[in-house]
Amino acid sequence: MTEKFPPEDDKYKPVSSIESAPVLEETYPLIPPFSYCLIQTDPLSNRTQYIVVEVPLEQKEEEKFKIIKQILIEELDVDFSLLKEKDRAAEYLRRKVFDIVKDYNLKLKEESFDRILYYVQRDLLGFGKIEPMLKDHMIEDISCDGVGVPLYVWHRKHESIPSNISFDDAEELDSFVIKLAQRSGRHISVANPIVDASLADGSRINITYGKEVTQRGSTFTIRKFRSDPMTITDLVLLNTMDPLIGAFYWFVIENRHSVMIAGGVASGKTTLLNCISMFILPDAKIVSIEDTAEVNLPHENWIPSVARLGFGGIEKDGRKRGEISMFDLLKAALRQRPDFILVGEIRGEEAYMLFQSMATGHLGLATIHGDSVESVIHRLESEPMNIPRTLLRSLDIVCVQAKVRLGGKFMRRTVAVTEIAGVDPVTNELLTNPVFKWNPREDNFTFYGRSYIVERIRDQLGWSDQDCWDEIERRKVVLRWMVKKKIRHWQDVATIIREYYSNPEKTFERATRGLQ
Repeated sequence: MTEKFPPEDDKYKPVSSIESAPVLEETYPLIPPFSYCLIQTDPLSNRTQYIVVEVPLEQKEEEKFKIIKQILIEELDVDFSLLKEKDRAAEYLRRKVFDIVKDYNLKLKEESFDRILYYVQRDLLGFGKIEPMLKDHMIEDISCDGVGVPLYVWHRKHESIPSNISFDDAEELDSFVIKLAQRSGRHISVANPIVDASLADGSRINITYGKEVTQRGSTFTIRKFRSDPMTITDLVLLNTMDPLIGAFYWFVIENRHSVMIAGGVASGKTTLLNCISMFILPDAKIVSIEDTAEVNLPHENWIPSVARLGFGGIEKDGRKRGEISMFDLLKAALRQRPDFILVGEIRGEEAYMLFQSMATGHLGLATIHGDSVESVIHRLESEPMNIPRTLLRSLDIVCVQAKVRLGGKFMRRTVAVTEIAGVDPVTNELLTNPVFKWNPREDNFTFYGRSYIVERIRDQLGWSDQDCWDEIERRKVVLRWMVKKKIRHWQDVATIIREYYSNPEKTFERATRGLQ
């Protein structure tokens, strides 16, 4: 079945509020040809809204949809959660719906069958009315603040905006958050009203149940997992950093130096961690440790490990039964002889073990909350991390990410790249060396002209300063070429990085020709 997309017939028009919002920002498909989004701005209030439009069912179709859905609920003999491949589950459901239509003589045209099947799959395989939002690659977060409150989305282009979707009935919302918890393998109830978990696709969810802890009723926040993660090309295209900073990371990570990425909430810490981790040598052994899965790497020799919250009440040791903490995962990781350890976010006792491992030769890439090098050092030296200053010397680079406002819009920027140069033997003060800084007025980046880490690499390799900076410049050319050609898919970026490691001259020549 093919339909014009988006449909122009009057019956497809979205809610009436759109009539008073004539400024159309953009429209694009979500689950074509059955759902799409409109992003429109009210010229009076200057308020932008994210509007989900779904193909409507006619009255007779609606009646038959309810019959089919009820029969499916009563007769289904398979747990869709056991069908790991969603395509298999969708095909199974299509056959069941077809059999019901035939057995109960419901008489549906092909167009009606397709529309009804869309809603059946949306409700039984997907997440109901929010399923189209989950399919939107431009959405980072979806949040419900309670009964009768419009769901808000964080859109990559339009930032935080309300939608036309809401749960107007407390029972409906309670039922939905229970479904969310069950789909993530968790239990939520009045006795256990807060749940943190992950969906099957890796998206992070936080759920509260009823009015036990949130006065407006049940809430949920879904932080979507990108199956197509951002790459270093994306960061340069978005001016989060410039090609020289990217080439600098490439050079220092290849030569086994540790990096800690600091920043506030939604500043792009994990995104940057994922991007620069792709510079790790292709055959190096990597272990990643996270609360919830966010890192997505192309490396074969990679062990992704995720903490487990545990079940039941708190036991005598202060933990839940079956709980696996990041500290436990880090202890296990050190027995696996990794070349690189990636820690999604350090905040507790695992920090001390990470720094001990870096001091003994393991390489660490990690994120931490902090808005400056000074605040990061203060956090590391304070409870509950308690990293002694002597161990802090094992950290090579601190990068500070920030979400900044430019031209009325929020952007993410690498505001500082600073090296930990050592400890003053007299004052015991930590010595730092700024390498790069973001200039907010011009929205560009300043290189301070010296890197102690590059000088260490120079000595390790027996190169000259010029050799090192020539090599960084070659990698900068490769990054500029990738940006120009918009080579941004993570598998394509990983292939070019791998090719550069195996034949740098050939890859550099290819990039040089591509820039001409």
